Amino acid sequence: MASVNATKYGVVGSTFGSSWTTARETGNFASNAPTPIADNTALQATRASKSGIQYRITRAFLAFDLSAYAGQTISGLTLTFRQTSSTVAGGLVISILKSTAQGSGSTFSDLTTSDFFTTIDFSTSYADFIPTMSSSNSTNIQTLTAAANLDASSGSLRFALVQTQNDKNDLQPSSDQNENGNWNLDTSSSGFIPFLTFIATDWGEKVNGVPVGNIEKVNGVVRNTIESINIFTGEDGCYSFLLQDPNNLSGWLTLYTSVNPPSSLDVDDVVYTSKNCTNPYVGDETELEVGEGGPQNCGTVPTVMAINSDGEITDIQCAPI
Repeated sequence: MASVNATKYGVVGSTFGSSWTTARETGNFASNAPTPIADNTALQATRASKSGIQYRITRAFLAFDLSAYAGQTISGLTLTFRQTSSTVAGGLVISILKSTAQGSGSTFSDLTTSDFFTTIDFSTSYADFIPTMSSSNSTNIQTLTAAANLDASSGSLRFALVQTQNDKNDLQPSSDQNENGNWNLDTSSSGFIPFLTFIATDWGEKVNGVPVGNIEKVNGVVRNTIESINIFTGEDGCYSFLLQDPNNLSGWLTLYTSVNPPSSLDVDDVVYTSKNCTNPYVGDETELEVGEGGPQNCGTVPTVMAINSDGEITDIQCAPI
């Protein structure tokens, strides 16, 4: 599971004004990596009437450098940040919306007031469910959509956090309110920089001779929802799978086979330690637990295989319960 902190993050907002449209569409200030960082307003939609009816809006923007994973299939994408008890009592529904703010490239650029409105795609939500912020000092984890996973595979991901009821829906508040969501960015205590977690799968350049970029589905399943498929990590004609070697208890051993797919390996097939399938794995016919990519025919019980000193599989069976 990969984890990447936001490269750029901050807020842009409007100051109090008598026009709802102006408050929603015109930014007056921008704050990058804002301070004080232990309890900052990330987003809000406010109406006040002490000196005549006035409105203001604040939005949070985040940009993530994912260039190390460009071209790979991204799945299981989540956003994590620290919310605070200064969030409006009872919490609020928020929206995670696609954005083009903060420039492009691997370093991005600082937020400016021009990023406030026109950079947000209010019709493209990156939240998989209905996201909320609670009025508590706790970690907030949001599952992101298939669209966000797909966009992340381009090498970057940018989005905005906004209050939903009024700001996202462009619904002018009919009474006074301060719908705010606060976050904690203080890395010296309980706060942290917002981060993404995800699975990145490198399929290689082609699947069955077809460039990955031209593939929408595999056996009816959308490509960006698949974690792995005959992962090609060797030279032409070699495919990898994982095996738990008793001499390598700290992790899984990657082995290779010319059998495509490796999940159809059977007795008498040969497995190798080299990516070009030339150096047979030297086994002692001890039962070895099969991992990702290899034969998996035993349900919740581990599949095990025995391999001899010539790299030949001598037995495949289900582990005793």
